[in-house]
Amino acid sequence: MSEDREHERDISSAEHAATERAPVVAHDDTQHASIVGSDEEIARLMRNKSRRSFLVMGVGAVAGVAGWKWLQTRPDVDELPASLRRAHQFNERLAESYFKDTRLAPTFAREAAQEPRVNGEEGLSDGFDPATWRLQVIGVAEPTKYPQFVKDVAYETASDNSSGAPDDGADNADEDDSEQDTSNPKDSSGAEADNTAGADGNDATAAAGVPEAGLLLTLADIKRLPRVEMTTELKCIEGWSVIVHWAGARLSDFAATYQPPTRNGASPDVRQRPQDLVRYVGLETPDEGYYVGLDMASALHPQTLLCYEMNGQPLTLAHGAPLRLVTPVKYGIKHIKRIGRISFTDERPADFWAERGYDWYSGH
Repeated sequence: MSEDREHERDISSAEHAATERAPVVAHDDTQHASIVGSDEEIARLMRNKSRRSFLVMGVGAVAGVAGWKWLQTRPDVDELPASLRRAHQFNERLAESYFKDTRLAPTFAREAAQEPRVNGEEGLSDGFDPATWRLQVIGVAEPTKYPQFVKDVAYETASDNSSGAPDDGADNADEDDSEQDTSNPKDSSGAEADNTAGADGNDATAAAGVPEAGLLLTLADIKRLPRVEMTTELKCIEGWSVIVHWAGARLSDFAATYQPPTRNGASPDVRQRPQDLVRYVGLETPDEGYYVGLDMASALHPQTLLCYEMNGQPLTLAHGAPLRLVTPVKYGIKHIKRIGRISFTDERPADFWAERGYDWYSGH
C-alpha cells in the first residue's frame, strides 16, 4: 500500500511539472488567432504591439497636422481654402446629377405643422414697412409688355420719403386689376443706389446708380398666381428641423407669367423648354443684406414657393413678411425671408452663406 501511494505521488508530481512547463494559450471572444507562448513571451508581444500602435498613431497625428497646415496655405475661394471649396463643388455636381423635378420632398399631415423658431436676422433691417413694399423683378425677357413695367425699379419707401411712398397695403389680395398701382415710382436719383452686385455679382450699371428697367409688383400680383399649399419639413443646416404648413405661389408659375429670357434668343417657354432659359435666379432682401442664388432647375421645382402664409396665417415680419422663399429640397439657408428683388440671370448669383464657407447648392 505504501508503494502504491508513493507511485501516485510520483505521477501527481510529474503531471504538475508538465502543467507548469506547458505553454500558456490565450483565447479571445472574437475567435481571432490565439497567442501561444509563456507569460514572458506574451508580455513581450504586447509591448511590441503597443510601440507599433503608438508609432502609427503618432505618424497619423503628424500627417493630420501637416495636412491642416498645408490647407491653410492654399488660397481662399469664398472664405474656404481652394481644396475644400473644390470638395463643395464636387458635392454640388453630385447633387445636381441626381436632381429631378419629379423628386419631391416628403409631405405631412397639416396637423403636424408647428411654429418654426425665428432664426437668422440678416437682411431684416429695422424700420421696414410692409405697406411700402414692392417686389423688384429684373432680367425679364420683354418687360415693356407688362403693366407693371417701370424704367427704374428703385423706389422710395416710407423710411426714405413718406410723402412719396406707395400707400396700398402689402396684404391687398382683394385689389381689382384696375386699382393696381402701376405708375412709375419717383426718380431714384436722390435715393441710395441699388447695388445688385449681391444679386448677380457683376452689375456695374446698378452699382453706378444708373436706372434699371424692370417690373415692380405688389403682393396682389403674387396672389393672383395659382395658390399652392404644402406641409413640408424645414431643415436647418444647424441640425434642427420642423414641419411647417406653407401657402403661396410656385416660383415656376411666377416665371411662366413674368418670363425670364432664353440663352439662345428663342421665345421663352418655361413649361416645355426650361433648358433654353438663363441658368440662374438671384433673390435678395430690400436692404441687400441677405441674398441667395438658385440654379434654374431648383427654382422651377414644383415645391419651390414664393410664400405669403405660414400655418394658416399671413407671415410675420420675423418670418419674412410679406414674401419669402420656401424650397424643401434645400436647407433653410436658401429660404430667404423678406424678398425684395428677383433677378433672372445667366451669371451665377452671389450667395450670402456660400461666401462664408458653405455649399452654394445647399441641397439635401
